[in-house]
Amino acid sequence: MFDPTVFDNLKVVIEGYIYDLDLQGKVNVIGRSDIVDLATMVRKYIITIEDVRKSKRSILIEIEIPHRELSGELLETNEKPGCYVTVSFCENNGTHEYDELLLKKLKRSWGKQHFVKLLLTKEITDHSVKYHHKYMVEFQTLYGEDSIDDLINIVDHSISLLGLSTKR
Repeated sequence: MFDPTVFDNLKVVIEGYIYDLDLQGKVNVIGRSDIVDLATMVRKYIITIEDVRKSKRSILIEIEIPHRELSGELLETNEKPGCYVTVSFCENNGTHEYDELLLKKLKRSWGKQHFVKLLLTKEITDHSVKYHHKYMVEFQTLYGEDSIDDLINIVDHSISLLGLSTKR
């Protein structure tokens, strides 16, 4: 019988929670990836959601288990394996000007214990210039099976930062 890892358990809970929000009409799931990187032995799950009003902004929620955590769990040498979480707010914009208010909210919400950064990308084609803004929160905490409520709170708070409501 297959014994699921902490990664599998967290992924299933978060995925189910977000799909429930989608079924309730609170968000739209617009993408997901379940990646096994055989070169680095990293597992990664990314789910992308957007506002049901089809705003220009989307949220990527990424759960990753590095090889040392995964191997420690499988070999039973790590008693409390965990995953890292990154939340990214992405938007395409016609200008390089970014949302200072969102960046301040992210820093106020999570910036003391976790890394908050902004990536600006300029895309130039023959016909247009587009800017892609990615506001990232890289959580510096390992999340285990005892942290499921914390992960649900991260999802809820991320959605609320976009002006949406997920209250259960």
